[in-house]
Formats: sequence, structure tokens, C-alpha cells
Amino acid sequence: MSNSLNAILLAFALAFPALGQTTSSVSDGAAARFLEQASWGPTPAAIQAVKSSGMEGYLQSQFQEAPSYFATTSGITVQAQQKDFFVKAMYGPDQLRQRVAFALSEIWVIAAPKINDGGAWGSYLNLLLSDAFTNYSKIMNDVTLNPGMGHYLDMVNNDKPSAGRSANENYAREFMQLFTIGEVLLNPDGTQQLENGKPAPSYTETDVTNLARVFTGWTYPVTPGMQAASHNPAYWLEPMVATESNHDRTEKRLVGGVVLPASQSAEQDLSAAIEVFAKHQNLAPFICRQLIEHLVTSNPSVDYISRVVTAFVQSDGDMQAVVKAILLDSEARQGDNGAPIATGGHLREPLLYILSLLRSLIATVNTANNLATNGSQLGQNLFNAPSVFSYFSPNYRIGALTGPEFQLLSPSTSVGRANFVNTLVYGSLGGDTVIDLSPYVAMAENPTSLLNALNGALMHGQMSDGMKSGILAAISVPGMTSTQIAQAAIYLVASSSQYQVQH
Repeated sequence: MSNSLNAILLAFALAFPALGQTTSSVSDGAAARFLEQASWGPTPAAIQAVKSSGMEGYLQSQFQEAPSYFATTSGITVQAQQKDFFVKAMYGPDQLRQRVAFALSEIWVIAAPKINDGGAWGSYLNLLLSDAFTNYSKIMNDVTLNPGMGHYLDMVNNDKPSAGRSANENYAREFMQLFTIGEVLLNPDGTQQLENGKPAPSYTETDVTNLARVFTGWTYPVTPGMQAASHNPAYWLEPMVATESNHDRTEKRLVGGVVLPASQSAEQDLSAAIEVFAKHQNLAPFICRQLIEHLVTSNPSVDYISRVVTAFVQSDGDMQAVVKAILLDSEARQGDNGAPIATGGHLREPLLYILSLLRSLIATVNTANNLATNGSQLGQNLFNAPSVFSYFSPNYRIGALTGPEFQLLSPSTSVGRANFVNTLVYGSLGGDTVIDLSPYVAMAENPTSLLNALNGALMHGQMSDGMKSGILAAISVPGMTSTQIAQAAIYLVASSSQYQVQH
């Protein structure tokens, strides 16, 4: 181990005595980098856990962690769920489950104000938390029957065609376009298949019409204490139920020419349709690439995608196998103890930027927090994606590279990020959200040690030499107090492009 890395780890341990040192093949920096992908951000305790059990052992323990469920009590507001989201992200032991569930929520999108009921949100978020480590077929089935999704994309009370009226196609279209197979046929490495030199479509308008008929006959679950009706009033806490008289029982031809026979029930048609999409060639590459983007890198190589797709296919969509393949892949781990891939990583989306910074600085956050407002100011209003296409497109590009999160970065939100850090360090975020500067203030007499500690805490030891020298010059001005030195150092590191782009 180099002297410089020893100095970084020593400074980090001094800043966070709880971390300590253990004999492990995983370095502090590698553990911190891994946790940036597998959690809402590294903390000393989490780093210690990875070092003690190894990365695969940590994943196995996380798969067993119980979900941090949201309340579904009557009268709870969406705003209360937003506040609780940040508390759970800060302190919940199920960090990996939360990250995967949030990634799924950015694929399977519902949004307020159309779903402006806190109980509905609790039910939907709990479903994603429960299913995060199950099987993608189960996710397809359970989300389809969630009344929040049914309300958002108009599947609830979608009756069979009748004179002058067709089945509502909204959910059927987005199910294919966004949630399962995408618009273009894909190879196993995620590259597009071509037809006469143009991308080959994965489905037709006729496929949408037929799938819409599959999704007919479902209504809200029965509200406790009420009688069942063909169209039940809104109730969010159970799966939707079928009214068979409202279901289209005619023959349906789905993508790939698969025919669902006539006279099947709503449940039979749904189960058969889920199986069709579970076996579709596009499902694995379409979904795996997005999960890689959310957790690790915006620009995965075709080989990386292929390896994760293989894990998906061989396990029949087992999410634990897929998550392990994503996080333990050699491309994900390149950079743990050396130079990361130059085109790897991704811009921290606003919520990840806020949470990873607060967790790394051991902030105090409670249910009075205003962090949803901070996220909105940075372009990501929690639970309020502007459309079913989520907060940003997985295909958004910066020049020759894919950079989904950059779709939220504008001159205004770029300044907003710096302002957020400024308020955190020099002012108050409100809602009793605070950081403890004292460990850094205590190190301010030795600016090099202070910067090494921040390098370890925030950048897993990979701060560039140019950034180090620039910050050292800025915090070595005569007359600055220890508090001012610590504040300036934290501000300059946390607002830097090197921190905002997670490698």
C-alpha cells in the first residue's frame, strides 16, 4: 500500500473513529466505491461491514434485510411519505433493497398529482421493496395489479370493447415501450437489430390493441366494509380484482405471434401475457441496461451488458442473480483500487447527490426534513416524475456518450447544486437536517490531513492531484479560522464536478 493511501486511510479513520481497521482484501476506498453503487452512500459502519464480509458477503446479507416499509394508514399525505423516504434512505439497514426498488420506480413510473394519496404511495413503494429481490415476472404481475399503477395508466375499470368504444391502450403501450421490451428489437448485448438499415420495431399498433384487451376487466379492490361492485371505488392497499363480465374473452394475438385462446379469464390472460413477455428476447437486455445505468454506469460496454443479460436469462429473471451480476462485474469493480474507466460512472442524480453527501458526512435527518424541496430545486421532485418517461430518459446523450442524469442538469440546477452544498455547510437546510463539522474542524490545523479525510469520506480516495492542489491553496489562506477552513474544504469537494460525477 502506498504512503499516500496510508495517509488517506489514516486521516479517514481519524475523522471517523468508528471505522477502524480490519484485515480484509477489500480496501476502504474499494468498499466506499462499492457502496456508492449498492447503497444510498457509504458510511463508516457500512464500509466496515463490506470490509468484514467482502462484497459478495455484503450482498448476501443485504438480500436478507427486511424491507423498510412505508406507512399505509388512512390520511397520510404524499408529503409525509416524501419526508419518510429520506429518513429511510439515511438510516434504513436495507440499503441495497432501497436502491434497487428506487431504480425500479424509475422504470415502472407512477406520479403525483394523479396519485395524490399517501396510502397509495405507501402501497406502491412497499410492493417495489418487497419484490426488489424476487423475480422480474413477479414484478411485472404485481405492478400490473397495483391499483396505483392501474389508476395512473388507466388500466383500472378498463372494460372490454363495446359498440363505439375500444379498450384503453395506455397501460398496454407503456407496458411494452417502457416496462418490458422497448420499441426496438435488441441483441443480447443491448445493440439494436436492423431491418433494411433501420431499427427493427419490437411491436406494432396491433400488438398494443390486443394487449389492451388482455388488460380488461380489472377494478379497484373492495374497500373493507363495502360490497363488491363491477367498478369498485378507489382503494389502494390490495391488488386489483377482476370483474369477469367486463373482461374481453375473445382470442388475442400478442407480440411474436403468440395466440391467447378465447374464453380465458382475466387472470388466465394476464398470466399468459406475463409469460410471453418473460420469454421475449428483449426483456433481459432492455431491463438490464437500465439497471446498470441506475446503479453503476451510464455507458456500460456491450460485454458488460451481455454478462448481466446472461445472468438474467440463466436465472429466469431472478433479481438477486441480476443485482449480483451488475455489482460484482469486472467493469463495475474496475477503479476500486486504481484508475476508473474514463467514460464510466454517472452523474449523481439529485436525490442520490443529496443522500450520498449527507450519509458520507454523517448528517442528522428526521421526519421534519425539507429534502424533497431540495431535490425539486435540483430538478428531481420525489414522487413527481413529469411523465411516465420518468425524471430523465435512459437514452439521453451527451455527445457520443449516454448520460441520462445530465438531462436534469441545466444552468439553473447546476447553480442549485452549489447552493445546496453552500446552505448545508454555511447555513441551514431546515427541518433539523444538520452535519457535524467538528471532526473536520479538529483537523483544520493540518489542511493536508483534512483534505485526505474528505478525499476518503467523499471520493473513496480518487481525488485528482490538480483538485487537491487547488483546494489546498484555497484553504491555506492566512487568517482563516479552523471552522472556516473545514467549511471551505467541504464546500469545494462536495460541489466539485469530480464528486458530482460518480466514478
